[in-house]
Amino acid sequence: MLLSAVAGTGWIKGPDVFLIRAAQSRPSGLLDTLSEFFSALGALELTGVFLFVLVAGLLSRGRRRLAGRLLLAFLATGLLEYLLKQFLPVPPVSPGFGGTEDFAALAAVDYPYPYPSGHALRATILLGTIYLLSRNNLLRAAIALALLGLLASRVYLGVHWMSDVIGGALLGAFAVLWAFSGKDRGTSPIARKLQAQD
Repeated sequence: MLLSAVAGTGWIKGPDVFLIRAAQSRPSGLLDTLSEFFSALGALELTGVFLFVLVAGLLSRGRRRLAGRLLLAFLATGLLEYLLKQFLPVPPVSPGFGGTEDFAALAAVDYPYPYPSGHALRATILLGTIYLLSRNNLLRAAIALALLGLLASRVYLGVHWMSDVIGGALLGAFAVLWAFSGKDRGTSPIARKLQAQD
């Protein structure tokens, strides 16, 4: 909330401009391609499908409470993102920074303001959940790198200020922590065994 208030006042525009200039100071074809790939990971079409698959998997394993809280967190933060982008007066990144069109296979919504980054929000929820559910350290490292790549790509491509990205990531992290804060109340022996492992 504090970051949202500060971003809305425009007090951090100077650091935002400095960081976007630094991110774009050494353009390269490889970085362009990697940034577009990582950026697609946060698209609503992809994260929505993957999240619903994840929720279905949790339900099939008896993790009903976690599945419900995760779905609720995803929908509630999506609504909050929409409202903030309608009413929080953060100026968009100017065309001089080379903003690009986002991947949007099904629908594209134009917002008057860019804060917070929806890609950062959705990717943090999805990848953060997979990170917490995983027990494989190699997979966890790959997830952390993918999330960092996505967050950096939003600034490198010139579609978001760093404050937009941080705001989206913080909101997503809060959503994941809230989803995992409730205890599952499965009734089957398999569900109880899975809970004991968690």
